[in-house]
Amino acid sequence: MTDSKKPKVLFVQPKLPPSFWGMEFAMPFAGYKYPNPPLGLLTLAGAISPDYEVEIRDENVGDVLHDTDADIVGISGTLLHEFHISRVREIANYFRKAGKLICIGGPVATLTPHSVRDYCDVIFEGEGEYTWPQFLADYLRREHKDIYVQTDKVDMAHAPLPRVDLVNAMDYSSAQIQTTRGCPFTCEFCDIIVMYGRKVRAKPVERVLEEVRLWADAGQLFVFFSDDNFVGNRVYAKALLKALTEFNAGRKHPVQFFTQASIDTAKDPALMELMSEANFVGVFIGIESPRKSSLTETLKVQNVHTSDLIEAIHTIQSYGLFVSGGMIIGFDNDDKDIFEEQFRFLQQAGIPFAQLSLLEAMPKTPLWTRMKESGRLLEYREGLCTNIKPIAMTYEELIAGYNRLIKRVYDYDNYVERYLTSLKRMNGYQFAQDRPRISLHGFVAFCKILFYFLFSSRPERRKFFIDMMSGTWRINARAWRWTFRYTCNFIHFHRFANENLMVVMAPAVESESAEYRTAALSVEDYPSQAEASDASLKPKAAFG
Repeated sequence: MTDSKKPKVLFVQPKLPPSFWGMEFAMPFAGYKYPNPPLGLLTLAGAISPDYEVEIRDENVGDVLHDTDADIVGISGTLLHEFHISRVREIANYFRKAGKLICIGGPVATLTPHSVRDYCDVIFEGEGEYTWPQFLADYLRREHKDIYVQTDKVDMAHAPLPRVDLVNAMDYSSAQIQTTRGCPFTCEFCDIIVMYGRKVRAKPVERVLEEVRLWADAGQLFVFFSDDNFVGNRVYAKALLKALTEFNAGRKHPVQFFTQASIDTAKDPALMELMSEANFVGVFIGIESPRKSSLTETLKVQNVHTSDLIEAIHTIQSYGLFVSGGMIIGFDNDDKDIFEEQFRFLQQAGIPFAQLSLLEAMPKTPLWTRMKESGRLLEYREGLCTNIKPIAMTYEELIAGYNRLIKRVYDYDNYVERYLTSLKRMNGYQFAQDRPRISLHGFVAFCKILFYFLFSSRPERRKFFIDMMSGTWRINARAWRWTFRYTCNFIHFHRFANENLMVVMAPAVESESAEYRTAALSVEDYPSQAEASDASLKPKAAFG
């Protein structure tokens, strides 16, 4: 321990690799450093007793590798990319050389503890609200263990308030709050049910309101509810929405909300009406594929049971909600025609932001098990874009088609078409609670974006901006601020698709290894999860 009266904990969030979610290219124009704060570390910081001092460093917004008087360094790691896992190890080594006690937790420790075990003194598997305070108490008694495993699910009523005071809220374009954990569905590829289970656990509504208030008091009026399925418990969701509506009532500048939900939201008009009244402005939906056979294969039951996905999306949009979509390519039933199908679907649905991903088998998921048992799980190597051998096309065809699709989706004209389609489906929604705040920050961002598009030497860039704004004026002039935001976001999407994505993909596309140049096989050669379990597609028991 240090010579100070209290031992100190330093939490470190390693930098995440460039991604569609990261918005790295748009952040400088919007005047922020990163989209979301490190909620997991803020929450654990809230669980630390007064016996400790605590500090948080987020590498996504600043340097983390400099001296500290902390006794304990806690590092959070995800499984987004091998780059991130390598960075976790580098940071651990840096502070270990300085004589600090190193702790590692997060999804990387829960799903692949072997990948970081040699780089830390203490590893945390599972949720940390109970095990972290236990470790700190053990540390004070000088009898801490080298591994803490949380097997039972945490009661969300026990989740501590995040230490919002430990970060600059305005470094981030939005606050982040988690109201529930767990998802009732059984998608084969998803690691959420592995980590959090299928029973939806919810925070008390008053606790959620207290967190919203904390962020609002810190100046952050845009909140991302990072629940994996905000509507997984409808009764709770509706009660929370009513409370959020009351919270916003009378506020000069109401807080805006965005979340993730399932497509069956479209079947509940009362739910969507409540979302609109509570000032929800958008929802991210895991659509995955327009192809029913691919959805059936991966047990995406809520989508399979939605007769018309495009109609469902338009229904949600009609309540003034911008729909973003998660799309996946590389299912066993995906052949070379899937790229055109995905493109047509996105254009018709009017989804401006689509996160297109290659199917990947996450450790401990049913998909991981099936791929391993069938000999189709690829070991990681530099430049590998998916760890699954495709069977309806070659690996190179999958990567090349994916790359072409992303560039096509984020072409200037195609993006304009999707955004304006979305506005049309909102049927003249008034955006009554979208009240601009006059600030130097907003004015500078406005000028940067205006200059980037209108004073560019590229005519396609100027045309894009004019088409976005003039189309908005014709369809619904009250949406002009949202048009400006989506125009700013496009800076990132377009550059990521045309610049950074090529850098990431290049090594894999150039590979001549026979292991990756796999000839296309018949889909029938490999049973899907649906075929191997229950063709009725009824929800299954939670996977262990």
